[in-house]
Amino acid sequence: MTHSDERVASEMGRALMAIYRAGLRVQLWPDALHGKAGARIVSGAGARARRRRAGTPRSASGRGDSPLAAIYAAVHRLNERSGAVVVRLE
Repeated sequence: MTHSDERVASEMGRALMAIYRAGLRVQLWPDALHGKAGARIVSGAGARARRRRAGTPRSASGRGDSPLAAIYAAVHRLNERSGAVVVRLE
């Protein structure tokens, strides 16, 4: 594993843990035919999901060149649908 592979794996782990802590589930799938990946973020099941506010979106999906890019696209879409204002720090 190269240093860049380790960084990508580390970033993906951080993203998945943050999503898990927020009570959401992530579904990932590869699209080998087109060389891309897809991700879907779904609100968690159970009593916690039943008590959520009516205005929050239930799920969002995204596509990207890698699983990490697909997760980022899904999170971005989830933020847009919920009306969140996200400022990128460069």
